[in-house]
Amino acid sequence: MSLSRPVTVWFGPEESSLFGALHMPAVPTRGAVVLCPPLGREYAYSHSTFVQLASQLTQLGFAALRFDYRSTGDSFDRTADRSEARGFADDVKHAVDFVRTTGVAQVAVVGMRLGANFASVQRDTDPVDAVVLWDPCPTGRSFLRGQRALALFAGVRVADEDAATLDLPGFKVSPEMAREISGLDLLAGEPGSVEAGTYSNKVLLLTRSERVADHKLVDRFDLPHVVRREVKGQPELLDVHDDWPTVPAEGIATVAGWLDEVMPRSGSEMAVPNRSEITVEIPSAEPSPSAAPGGGTMLIRERAVWLGPAGLFGIETEPVLGGFGPVCVFVSVANEHRIGPGRLWVQLSRRLAAEGFRCVRIDVSGFGDSPARDGRLDQPVHSISAIEDVLDTTLAVSPDDPGNVVLFGLCSSGYQILEAALSLSARGVCALNPSVKFPPPEMASGGPMDDRRRFCLPVIRPRSAPREPRAVIWLKRRFPTLATKLGRSEQMLVWRSRSVIGHYRNGPGRRLLDLAQAGTDVLLICGPAEMQLFSESGLGFVRRGYRKEHLQVEAILTLDHGLFPARDREQVADLILDHVLGEFHRDAEPAGPAEREAAH
Repeated sequence: MSLSRPVTVWFGPEESSLFGALHMPAVPTRGAVVLCPPLGREYAYSHSTFVQLASQLTQLGFAALRFDYRSTGDSFDRTADRSEARGFADDVKHAVDFVRTTGVAQVAVVGMRLGANFASVQRDTDPVDAVVLWDPCPTGRSFLRGQRALALFAGVRVADEDAATLDLPGFKVSPEMAREISGLDLLAGEPGSVEAGTYSNKVLLLTRSERVADHKLVDRFDLPHVVRREVKGQPELLDVHDDWPTVPAEGIATVAGWLDEVMPRSGSEMAVPNRSEITVEIPSAEPSPSAAPGGGTMLIRERAVWLGPAGLFGIETEPVLGGFGPVCVFVSVANEHRIGPGRLWVQLSRRLAAEGFRCVRIDVSGFGDSPARDGRLDQPVHSISAIEDVLDTTLAVSPDDPGNVVLFGLCSSGYQILEAALSLSARGVCALNPSVKFPPPEMASGGPMDDRRRFCLPVIRPRSAPREPRAVIWLKRRFPTLATKLGRSEQMLVWRSRSVIGHYRNGPGRRLLDLAQAGTDVLLICGPAEMQLFSESGLGFVRRGYRKEHLQVEAILTLDHGLFPARDREQVADLILDHVLGEFHRDAEPAGPAEREAAH
């Protein structure tokens, strides 16, 4: 399946615009399909599913709009001075209104999970031609209860000191959002009481067979104009927690096939408004030549970019007069796209742009909106190509001096930026909980580890694990914490022994010191488990706030690996901003018009 480049657009209110990616067919358009994503972790897990669904729809002659609700993804935040009682539903309406401005005659809406609930509210003011409710939440309250349970399972405190704010894994829900979500109820009313035409005369309801509440949904929508089917693959997509989400190919085919069946086949030309970039005001700490009239804010510009020979997708954020100093490059995390944990990359890039920096957040190849280098849709997270992606990005954003960058990454991308920084002699690197201990994909078939891996502690997984002795099984059951510590110590001992005899000549702690000694400004922020790997491989024991020349280490005992809790993201954001502004702010002071003219 070919994944063609979408047209990126911003639409909706000027003060809080929504980001969208419009996939266009190569033939006259049969109609437009608005894709409404879920919220929270479900939003991150389903991103690839919506990319592949959009691509399949274009092959059937439809235009497909993927978009982010305000205060999520790449969209801008809701404004504080407006009532947002229907904020999510209004965002769906903005998306429908936008595709209608392109001249399409037919509009369909596909919503998954809470996205289906938000789409259902759209019926009150403006029914569309077809609606797909894909695994909808029976009620908003049931969604919040499930997310609370997930938060507790992940060790996230559900509410912080401000009890009105709900802290869910990777998503902070404001009181206004919580009220809107809690008010959603698809079960309200008598069975079979959904009136024809309120949603659309064409409705597809996809439910799960294993969920009791979904049987009630089927009864509620028991009407001639509603097609009801059970869909497979949703647990493997959304209920995975720490595992890899699996794209539901059968669900995608069901949605695309039904729309192909019920939507008219006559086509028309589309006229897409030119909104490929946007200028907004962002609060700034200090007045500058590009500040908005009245001071206190900076005018910044965002636009989509395609970088390097692989055509990596990114969002560039910079002051309207252009940024100076090193370019800040934010790399997508694991199998997720460019927004970072809980939108941390989005928030940091806009804040740093307001301070004069040019920032780019990218999807590594095979993830998000970036194509895979080899055409594979199941790219390994620790593929060596991800390091090449970072190197290609630095050359694209700073061609005269690829090392004039500050790299940001978490987990797998934290590892990737360390490897790239060592090759580049980068100006700076901010690595958060870098994942340095993993089985390199190139070793899975018995090959050697790639020479470009210098921070990696390779884990070799046997093809068939031997049966553990009974004593070991008993120890693990009786003393699980002790067994985990002993297992970790044994693995480190094996690594050290192989290093002594020359089997491994690299190590994250030693290489981190090499990187700092070479002049790269290094900020390492880790929890205790991640810090141990650096301490025992050359860095030694360091306390929180350790500083030595170009190296700053922040070891935080309570830091969650994925930064799911909002308090962890806020703490990390403060550390990064203090560090970057302290080290590089002087280089990034925006120039006035005359200086900018001279620079070009």
